[in-house]
Amino acid sequence: AVRSDLIGSYVGLRGSVVRAAGVTPMITAFSFACSRCGCEFAVRAQEGRFDWPATCPRRCVHARFVVNREKCKAIDWQRIRLQEDLMGLPSGPGAARRVPRTMDCDLRRCLVGSCVPGDSVTLYGVVRCMPTSGNMAPGGEGRQAPSRALYVLYLDVKAVVNDRRPDGPGDGCDPEGDFTPLQLEFIREVHREQERFPVLVASFCPHIYGQPLVKAALLLALLGGRSVHADGAERRLRRRGDVHVLLLGDPGLGKSELLRALARLSPRGVYVAGNSSSVAGLTAAVVRDPSGEFALEAGALILADTGLCCIDEFDKMGVDQHALLEAMEQQTVSIAKAGIVCTLPARTTVVTAANPVKGSWDTSLTTAQNLKGVMTDALLSRFDVVFTMRDEKSHAEDTAMSRHIVQRRMRGADSTWSQNGGAPVPAAPSGDWANDGQVEQRPERAPLQDRVARVAQDDRLPPELLSTYLRYARRYAHPSLSQGARRRIKEEWTERRKREHSAAGEMPVTPRQLEALVRLSEARARAELRRVVLRSDVEDVVEIARAGAEVLEALPTKVMRQGKARPNIVADRLRQYMEKQVRLRSSRDFRERELLDYVKNVCEGIDMQDFDKATAKLNEEGVLLRVRPGEYEFHGEVC
Repeated sequence: AVRSDLIGSYVGLRGSVVRAAGVTPMITAFSFACSRCGCEFAVRAQEGRFDWPATCPRRCVHARFVVNREKCKAIDWQRIRLQEDLMGLPSGPGAARRVPRTMDCDLRRCLVGSCVPGDSVTLYGVVRCMPTSGNMAPGGEGRQAPSRALYVLYLDVKAVVNDRRPDGPGDGCDPEGDFTPLQLEFIREVHREQERFPVLVASFCPHIYGQPLVKAALLLALLGGRSVHADGAERRLRRRGDVHVLLLGDPGLGKSELLRALARLSPRGVYVAGNSSSVAGLTAAVVRDPSGEFALEAGALILADTGLCCIDEFDKMGVDQHALLEAMEQQTVSIAKAGIVCTLPARTTVVTAANPVKGSWDTSLTTAQNLKGVMTDALLSRFDVVFTMRDEKSHAEDTAMSRHIVQRRMRGADSTWSQNGGAPVPAAPSGDWANDGQVEQRPERAPLQDRVARVAQDDRLPPELLSTYLRYARRYAHPSLSQGARRRIKEEWTERRKREHSAAGEMPVTPRQLEALVRLSEARARAELRRVVLRSDVEDVVEIARAGAEVLEALPTKVMRQGKARPNIVADRLRQYMEKQVRLRSSRDFRERELLDYVKNVCEGIDMQDFDKATAKLNEEGVLLRVRPGEYEFHGEVC
């Protein structure tokens, strides 16, 4: 902290620029002329202040002095405000909470314009003091008024080191990427593991039970993909590399805690709540400084440039959500306020959490009805991963969750118990295949969710080491797509396009989803420090994307008329379910147990009598035929 004992000392301060005023001239030498004899002489200004001359050099009586503006000497001057890094704030249960410290800094001559709001900079200069603008006594501002005794500190900047990376995340100069030999040895040790990504997922936010694929999607957002820039001096952005994630689901599933933990992992992570944020707080505000000039003050998106911005309670923002449209796609924030027209960089990964329109999922409404008023389609299409979460009632899961919570509250809990119902965690097989193409030919490769569950608790990484590994991977891993990965991405996207039916209330599939698959696959390869994206990386991404849409698959695809009898409601839900399954698996055969389980899951208060009446109604219409006991065949039209 900068205190009064450092006045006159040369110090270095690191932080983020939160405000930048305009460039104005500062007079360094005034030229005065005597009104009686015309004698001209110069008076130097000290720290931007000067005193009017009392006597003429030629000792003229009752002399008055006039400033000759043409002969005054001036330099460029700019005042900025520096805020300490959020990562430097104390954290933990025993840390004292406080507001981030700020300090005004003066730039002169060639240093003006060297940074804009949102830049992470290191400033070197001399700590100085200046009197406050108010009085310490009621005597007024005359010569007989008491002298001021209250001063404020500021930094007279002599050098600026701008850590901004003009080529996007992972490129250019990044002083936070300078790793110590001990950290590099740790990264080599982790690289010897059979597979790194399941270990990273298991190490992220372990106090939240389960949700492995949600945690995997959040880590992929933190790693990000490769940004593509156009040729030329300006290097305009052609394809962003940031991965935006939306967590959409019932309350009480740990979405807010996951966002807070993710913001702590990022070197430039910012966490805000949507119900207490405004457009100016997210983008930038134009404020008036004490001199009367307008200055730009950075918002959350600009402060998180080349970092991460987590927005909780996103559905409570209302119309303020439109402020994210430009920042999420063009990676910039355009300002046109109070005569200031400019564009600021906002290369930020946006991770948000929201609830459906009724607070939780309503299985009687379509996807569009559940999201009505939560956000627009234009904003929804900018998210690379929309992960839907639902509080499913399961006795086995509830028992395992209660055991997990109780064990974490107990001291000295056995570390050999895991989230799989209390059974010991099996050891992972040995071997190193991280950069081996033979991974593509392994038919026994388990799903990502199962591989995460097999990670032993002793193999999990502490948060500090996890953040170090992720920063290293983000800076030095720049994978490119292999032929197998390209084919698998193409197959998955074309399959999604075939299943798309926007008139049925489903989320639209656009070319943005194709780019999202590419970014997520690159992030998945980054987690392994690979140079090439393998087909197996795309398979993990497909598993995450499909798991995030499981809740949407259970919702009806057509608006259901209110006031229907229960058998008619069951019949409509069965018809929509079978149409969707036929499009997915190209098979018209269904078992009675499968249909009954689906109906009990999506319709409350339905008994076997209602199910029999619904199947009989579909049989009379020629839609559902019973081929043998317990088996049916769907004969309806599939559009």
